[in-house]
Amino acid sequence: MKQTLQTSIWSHRDIRLVLPARALSYAGDSIALIALMLRVSDGHGPAAITALLLAFAVPTVAMIPFAGRIVDGFDSRTVLVWSGLLQVAAGVGLAFVHDLINTLLLVCVLQVGQAVAGPAWGALIPRIVGEELVGRTTGTSQALIGVATLAGSAAGGVLVGAAGTRGALLVDAGTFLVLVLVAQLVRTRRRPEPTAPHERGGVSAGLRAIFGDDVLRILVPALWVFVLAGEAVNVVEVFLITGELGLGPGLYGAAGAATGAGAILGAWYSGRLRDDRARSLAVVAGMAAIGGSSVLMGLAGNFVTLMIGATTIGIGSGLLNAATSALVVMRSSESVRGRVLAALNGTVRSFSILAMLLGGLAGALLGPRGTFVTGGVACAVASVVVGALVLRIKHGTKDSELEVVSH
Repeated sequence: MKQTLQTSIWSHRDIRLVLPARALSYAGDSIALIALMLRVSDGHGPAAITALLLAFAVPTVAMIPFAGRIVDGFDSRTVLVWSGLLQVAAGVGLAFVHDLINTLLLVCVLQVGQAVAGPAWGALIPRIVGEELVGRTTGTSQALIGVATLAGSAAGGVLVGAAGTRGALLVDAGTFLVLVLVAQLVRTRRRPEPTAPHERGGVSAGLRAIFGDDVLRILVPALWVFVLAGEAVNVVEVFLITGELGLGPGLYGAAGAATGAGAILGAWYSGRLRDDRARSLAVVAGMAAIGGSSVLMGLAGNFVTLMIGATTIGIGSGLLNAATSALVVMRSSESVRGRVLAALNGTVRSFSILAMLLGGLAGALLGPRGTFVTGGVACAVASVVVGALVLRIKHGTKDSELEVVSH
């Protein structure tokens, strides 16, 4: 029992502060997204909803060259406090504006803060728990975030109904304020090391680290492909469920909840994996699960089959995201970790934006079922190729030969 306690991530005081606070912030984000979707949809058409979704995505891409440099170049407490305060200000501003233009501008400001805060928290966690617990911490964190996101989605509509969009958005701003307070309370700090080798560049340094590692150079591009295919089917999912299967909004929501619950389970399980080889194989398994389940959903003739496919897609997504995140953190050098995470987040967002366009085009050409089946087959075939490449890798050393600094 004593050994279990010593190796538990919860034995670290700072983790007991950081993980719940970050999960709470994601719950606030879900509440805010619902409030903003309801606000923008009231009196505006589908183009306004698309603009809102782009406002959430584009700043993360635009900040790739700058976010990582900020994270790696300054004291972590300074970065986290100021990026958090920017998000608090944007959140409060969103509560008190109503027109579309100001709403979109403030969402962009909010996401600029997130583009910096996300990599900053991600790079700080290994300094808190040590390299050996990064995988477990990442899996636990993503599972908690999954739970919080589902809770926030469920609470968002209720809050808007009870307190209006202003009240819901002020709740989101309050969660960012909690993160600012936690950033002040966290004792572990990440500072630039004057004696560390200096890697020049923002996105270029992050991408060099990714493509300089024999595992990441396979799995990160594979992740981009699966984001492109997997998120493209999200565009037509509502038409598959409500149109092709003839199910109502409630069952559409149930399918979304099943996917979210599966993602929590997949992320939790990834935290129990012990080494890079197991995590790499988990990424491949997640890819295969997403591909096979997409085909199953495309061919589904009833609600039970649909729910099985939705849950399994969630499990695959949880495995894929958590295992890839852990591998990226653990296999990158401490001195460039912020830039690596910023490059990963920004490029994934780029493929998410492209997936929106591809999903709409595929839906028009192939229909909802054809889009799911085609995307699923492509994902399944790609997982076989990636799996074959992963099995050829020797996981004992890092090809980049960059040493990671332990806390």
